[in-house]
Amino acid sequence: MVLLVCDSEVPVPRPPSPNVPLLREHLLRLRDEWTEAPLSSDPLEFAHRYSASGDREVAAFLAASLAFGRVASIRATLFRVLAPLGPEPARFLEGWDGEPIAGLTGIVHRWVGEADLLSLLRAVAAARREFGSLEALLVEGDDGEADLVFALTRFYDALRERSGVRRPSQGLRFLLPRPEQGGACKRAHLFLRWMVRSGPPDLGLWKSGRLSPARLLLPMDTHVHRISRYLGLTRRPTADLAASREATAVLRRVDLDDPVSFDWALSRLGILTECVREIRRSHCERCAVRPICRMSRPPPLHLR
Repeated sequence: MVLLVCDSEVPVPRPPSPNVPLLREHLLRLRDEWTEAPLSSDPLEFAHRYSASGDREVAAFLAASLAFGRVASIRATLFRVLAPLGPEPARFLEGWDGEPIAGLTGIVHRWVGEADLLSLLRAVAAARREFGSLEALLVEGDDGEADLVFALTRFYDALRERSGVRRPSQGLRFLLPRPEQGGACKRAHLFLRWMVRSGPPDLGLWKSGRLSPARLLLPMDTHVHRISRYLGLTRRPTADLAASREATAVLRRVDLDDPVSFDWALSRLGILTECVREIRRSHCERCAVRPICRMSRPPPLHLR
């Protein structure tokens, strides 16, 4: 019996129980190889441009919220959103009266428009005024579950309540999701990874309450889901919350305290087209996880 990945042309055998020692060996090698990868391929780069923790928190939240679509489009939108907030976006929001911002007039990012972004900024500004930080808002709704899915849902619900909108548009609902409903909500879990993890390239700004890297879930997009299936981390046919939890459970057997430390490397393989659905275009010959990948091509004859 076989399962199919997102690309129906590429069959993947149902994975057996993982060989954890072998998985650990090659995942650690992959993580080490990509530790110094430049941030230019990731919206996290924008948060690293600030030094104050409040500015980094605001920039990271906006960057994660808008991390969908083509890399070039994401970067262009973030440039335009952050520019009118000035060199200290947290201070800007503290003094902002909620009125339209000239630099955002007419802005559109896929299906998110100017009104959606202004509502998002109003929610962030109100939450930071009330709680002092977005971290404090998340901690307020954290009941200590095994992972942070329900805490994230309460976090986004609280932001929606502070957006000033009674009936959120499709765009605002997308920016403020409800992870407990079962979707992957990759951008929400990506934001948590940036804020809670302290290892490179993440920010490690959130350390209060029960927040711990051990409670994070793998941010699951189509790239990470496909590669996770290649490596036997999940059997789920779709990139959803269940797939994220399943893959994270396997990664916890590799690194109990920091399972999503592998996300940066795994996501680079897809984003930088090191591993693509068209196997003939993948760079299997230089991939650290090739020995445990069910889709890798055999090495050239002269290297066998």
